[in-house]
Amino acid sequence: MRFLVALLLVASAAAAQDGREVERVHVVEARPFSESNRFELSVFGLGQVNPRFTVHAGIGAEVSYHLQENLAAQIGFSYNAVAHQSAVSEELAAKVDQQPLAASALLLQADALAGLELMPIYGKISVFGGRILRLGLYLNAGIGVAKTQLQLRPSDSNGGRSFGDTGFRPEGALGIGTRIFAGDRLTFRIEVRDRLYSAYVSQVNGCTGQDARNIRTNGTAATGLSPGCSASSFGGNDEQIKSGAGSAAIQLGQPSSNVINNIAFQGGVSWLF
Repeated sequence: MRFLVALLLVASAAAAQDGREVERVHVVEARPFSESNRFELSVFGLGQVNPRFTVHAGIGAEVSYHLQENLAAQIGFSYNAVAHQSAVSEELAAKVDQQPLAASALLLQADALAGLELMPIYGKISVFGGRILRLGLYLNAGIGVAKTQLQLRPSDSNGGRSFGDTGFRPEGALGIGTRIFAGDRLTFRIEVRDRLYSAYVSQVNGCTGQDARNIRTNGTAATGLSPGCSASSFGGNDEQIKSGAGSAAIQLGQPSSNVINNIAFQGGVSWLF
């Protein structure tokens, strides 16, 4: 009986010791700084990652205000210095005079977005012999407006690439990314963002498909054009005008209500203040 009592006492002490060990392991360290009620300025470069018919690359900037530690309101702008058809699309246009439809080839020149950013996951890892690297996984969503255009002639055509204006249209965006904290102010960002906008195009340079066919046939002598449509908007000489209008006529031939997904990789830096 004495042996059983001693065994029970030893087992109880071991269980208590195990419980204390578990308590010591599950300790959460408080963040050394707070983002709440602070502004953040971000600058980044971006490049399209799904360039089947189009190629985009440019720069952007965002200003965020952190409403809470993990929630921010933001407004941003981006501009694509490179926005043209892909090599495959240009080769088809040059060799067999075939153009992708506007539903596939609508180009994003620039955009402005406003939305929210949520950072639900925050953690840290030990690197370089004990140095702590702090990371945050975030999601964002926004709505805004996109400035778009269509490419009318390939790069190897007479006069080089030319473009036709297709105006503004509503845009939405969804993103997922990682923030790497280099301190209480400097942050590095890596993100993938999907910009969505309507592929429906009814006019190029203010001209309908019928106007474009008329200009393709008659050049600067075309008459009966819609208000706001000018043959000269398609090029500098009659050959360029007819070529550009012909391309517009093809791309306007089958209007579509599809939505374009322009997926871009973004990388940059942020400064909290």
